[in-house]
Amino acid sequence: MCFHKQLFQYMMDLVPQIPIIFLIDFLRYFLFAGIAFLIFYIWKHPFQYRKIQEKNAKPSQFRKEFLYSVSSVVVYTSVTLIVFLFRKYGYFKFYERIEDHGWGYLILSTILILGIQDFYFYWTHRLMHTRWLYKRVHKVHHDSVIPSPWTAYSFSPWEALIHSLIMPIVALIFPVHPLALMIFMTFQIIRNVLGHSGYEIFPSWMGTNKILKLVNSNTNHDMHHQSFRYNYGLYTTVWDYLFGTVHPEYEKTFAEITSKKPEKIELQESI
Repeated sequence: MCFHKQLFQYMMDLVPQIPIIFLIDFLRYFLFAGIAFLIFYIWKHPFQYRKIQEKNAKPSQFRKEFLYSVSSVVVYTSVTLIVFLFRKYGYFKFYERIEDHGWGYLILSTILILGIQDFYFYWTHRLMHTRWLYKRVHKVHHDSVIPSPWTAYSFSPWEALIHSLIMPIVALIFPVHPLALMIFMTFQIIRNVLGHSGYEIFPSWMGTNKILKLVNSNTNHDMHHQSFRYNYGLYTTVWDYLFGTVHPEYEKTFAEITSKKPEKIELQESI
C-alpha cells in the first residue's frame, strides 16, 4: 500500500476518536469552570470579601465566553488529531509503558512540561499584545475585562491554536507518557479557571515570602485583564519580575485584597 493510501486509511481510523477527544477536553473544562462558577458566583458567600474587582460580569459575557470556549476545544481536538496522525510516523516521542522510563522520569517530565509552558506562555502572551497581533489574535480574551471561570478557554481560534501547540512542542523535545499529559492538562485547566475566577484564594503571607511570591496569584492575572500592559505570566511571576513586566501596584493590591476580613464586609453591608 502506498504512503498516501496508508495516510488516508489512518485518518479514517482516527475519525471515531474525534468525539471522544472533544468530549474529554470539553468535559474537563466544563467540570472545573462549572464548579468554580457555582462556588464563586452562585453560592459565593464565603468568598465575597476576597473579590478582586468591585464590578460583576454580565450574563451576556458568560454566554460569549462559553461559545468561544467551545470553539477553542474544537481547535485543541484538531491539534490532538494531527499529533496522533504524525505520531504514527515517528515524529513525536510518546511512550506507553511507564516502566520504560520509570516513575521518577514521569514526575520530572510532568514538571518540565509545566515549566516549558510557563516560559512559552509568557513570551507568546507578550507577542499577542503587540499592536498587529492583539486585535487579530488576543482581543477576544481581553473582551472579558472582568474575568470569570468561563474566561479560561475564551480565545479566538488563532489564540487557541497558539496555546495548543505546547503539546506537540514538548513531544518533539522528549518522550512523554499519556499520564503526564493528563496530569498537565488537568492542572492547567484548574489553574486557568482559578486565575480567572475573580476572587483571590491565596494567603496574604504568600506575597511577602521571597519564594512563594513567585507563584502567580489570581490577583496578578486579574490585574492583567484590567491594565493589559503588565503581568503576562501563567503559573509563576518569574519572567515578569525578571523582565520588568510586573504591575507596579501588584504587590500592594495583593496585600490589600488578602488583608480584608469577612467581618468588615458584613459590617459594611449592614450599614
